[in-house]
Amino acid sequence: MTRHLRIGISVSAALPTLLAALVVLTALTIGGVVSWTVLPSVLLALAVQAFVTFVRLGRLPAAAERQENGTHAH
Repeated sequence: MTRHLRIGISVSAALPTLLAALVVLTALTIGGVVSWTVLPSVLLALAVQAFVTFVRLGRLPAAAERQENGTHAH
């Protein structure tokens, strides 16, 4: 899997949560229900989620790795 494709999948996995969180948390913050420090915390958590997804997509199962290297297990 190419690096560009892994980045795209990672971002698209976190994007729906990010958009919903920004809308809901901004409204709650303006209303005084939560503090402004919650927004950066959510952004950090989603960045970590995207990074973990990116890293996990880079790992190949052992069989796929052998096939990519041209060796076959019998």
